[in-house]
Amino acid sequence: MYYLALAAVSVVAYIIGSLNSAIISVYLIKKCDIRQYGSNNAGLTNVYRCFGAGCAAVTLVIDLAKGFAVVFGTRLALFWSGMFSAEEYNPVTACLIASLFAVMGHVFPVFYRFKGGKGILVAACCALAIYPVIFLWGVIVMAAVVGITRYISLGSICCCIGYPAFIYFAELLNGSIGDSTWLHMLLAGIIGLLCLLRHISNIKRLVEHTERKFTLKKEGEE
Repeated sequence: MYYLALAAVSVVAYIIGSLNSAIISVYLIKKCDIRQYGSNNAGLTNVYRCFGAGCAAVTLVIDLAKGFAVVFGTRLALFWSGMFSAEEYNPVTACLIASLFAVMGHVFPVFYRFKGGKGILVAACCALAIYPVIFLWGVIVMAAVVGITRYISLGSICCCIGYPAFIYFAELLNGSIGDSTWLHMLLAGIIGLLCLLRHISNIKRLVEHTERKFTLKKEGEE
């Protein structure tokens, strides 16, 4: 019964993830399709580069809402409702599985012909709702890498690779290291790998030194 309920929650998480915040925010504010501008990627960086801080802020808020809805919705549906015991089934495991499906929805959205973003922001927002310290470490890594190199993509790649380690140290600090920790690291690794695979084109450009560096200016500004 538990695994059937978890499957249902995961389907809902996938649907929530499929609501692409970049596409929604740019359409609502600018009546445009972000996939026709800049890098054509439906993600936060491209939104900022092409349409500025206002659209980017709305994109961020929507992704925060998605992440919190997935994680807290999973906890509510499975555990806070009293349907299942948190002592018998691990809530973090359930939340990470739901997070994986949310990221899959963002990357392969059913509403947009399975062509979505790279999943970094949704994964980060889900992580924030599960273990806030993971989000903090991710922000520190991102800020350090981007500050030194000015490559947003490189910062994202480093966070993808570091996600399993972030999970381990979060549970170490939380005093919840156990057999489930290795499963949590595996799930974090799958989420990181999924996001990493969406950065293959960025990795190629980084190797070829053709990747665009981050700037506070919008597309077309001098």
